Amino acid sequence: MQSRDLEVQNLIHKIEALVYNFNNIEDYEEKVLQAILNEQDYEELRDVKLSLAECHVIDCIERNALINTTAIAKKLNITKGGISKITAKLIKKDMIEVQRLANNQKETYYTLTPLGRKIFGVHAILHEQAQDRFCRIFSAYKQAELSFADKFLDDLISTFQVTTTEQDRKF
Repeated sequence: MQSRDLEVQNLIHKIEALVYNFNNIEDYEEKVLQAILNEQDYEELRDVKLSLAECHVIDCIERNALINTTAIAKKLNITKGGISKITAKLIKKDMIEVQRLANNQKETYYTLTPLGRKIFGVHAILHEQAQDRFCRIFSAYKQAELSFADKFLDDLISTFQVTTTEQDRKF
């Protein structure tokens, strides 16, 4: 095999390793989230069990006024059925509530409860920690390397978006 082909194969293996590690990262982040919730400052949240998907839905609701299931699904790239299950759990946990507009009782929108806003704050702490880690990594890169990384990540994202869209059409 030529040197370029070997380089491409090596990059593909690294992408595969990254994808496989996402499950480990998600488990780790859920443990960190639970540890933060168990701190004394969050006494009312100690017994709350939340998945990262639930936290992301809470985050999406807080950042987007009057958002419905379809819009959340689109923003988070999760099926509407998946969002419906998550929102039902969050309603039971008193994290979100359903709102309807006076002129449209059919359409449902979500807003956070006070407890949901606290979770939003905790989730924001996790995002800040992750952003700090990435900033430390990227601080060692030159501008040209950052530009390349940006283009590469855009290409990866568009590839994965096409893949999920194709899978959605099959089901």
